[in-house]
Amino acid sequence: MGNFLKRYWVGVFLVIVSGICYGLTPILAAYAYQEGATVCVHLFLRFSFATAFFLTYIAIFKRNSLRVVARITLIFLLAAGIFEFAASYLYIASVQYVSAGLVALLFYTHLIWVAIWGYLFKGERLKLSGIVGIALALIGLVMLVGISLGKIHTGGIFMALVAALICSGYVMFSNRVLEDLEPIFTTAFICLLCTVLFYVTGRTTGTLNFQISSTAWLASIASAILTGNIAMFAFLAGMKRIGSTTATVLCTVEPITAVVCSALLLSQKMTALQLLGGLVIIIGAALVVTSKKPPNARSDKRLFARLNIDA
Repeated sequence: MGNFLKRYWVGVFLVIVSGICYGLTPILAAYAYQEGATVCVHLFLRFSFATAFFLTYIAIFKRNSLRVVARITLIFLLAAGIFEFAASYLYIASVQYVSAGLVALLFYTHLIWVAIWGYLFKGERLKLSGIVGIALALIGLVMLVGISLGKIHTGGIFMALVAALICSGYVMFSNRVLEDLEPIFTTAFICLLCTVLFYVTGRTTGTLNFQISSTAWLASIASAILTGNIAMFAFLAGMKRIGSTTATVLCTVEPITAVVCSALLLSQKMTALQLLGGLVIIIGAALVVTSKKPPNARSDKRLFARLNIDA
């Protein structure tokens, strides 16, 4: 019993560490912007360093499993990479216009969309608590932005919400890829593809200028290490110990971290009504997650797919 409790609390700790690292994503992006980095520069550096890490890890620890990759239909991975590219760009770009905490809370609604798409297209049933959770999340969304649209950048809000929507579609779609391929290979390929796409986009638009300060470089590298590497492996290790449902609920620390850090480090304050709306969204999302069936291999793979969006 003692070993079980120790294993469980170690898992809780690892998932919380993962959530905190993910919550720093918009904070680090904001620092990079302040020091001269563009969206394409920040994301190119972030994905390129993450790609280097994943490819090195595969070469050392997963070299014998590379033959599995050849059996995967390439079009599924390409489509997943494009989803990742679009969602990441909109998510990070929105930080330029609205506070990092607000962006994180809006992006967290992707869990609600995943539940809605599962119900509409795959016939996944939701308990009454799940329906209540969706309703609460929508009410929280109105509280978060509905009354304040005249005071905050509408374009930034729109980009964050579209990023969440794309992320939900990406999670549903990537489940097909993960039926045949380990998460580490999926993540490595998608990070590599995003690196190429952000390089091409930056060159085409003239926004790939590496004449940025050392702080911007450090913020981009830190984003790759914290959110692309440490967060992912901490989440996977923690989920093995406590299960996917509990892990997903504990990930509510991600938007909370973003809200707190944006206030403390960036002086980006939110109104009391916005904070209350964010809390309602988090409660709604937790209800949706816990209303689903007990975790199985398929539900765990959806969580793996969600990890790629933060890689």
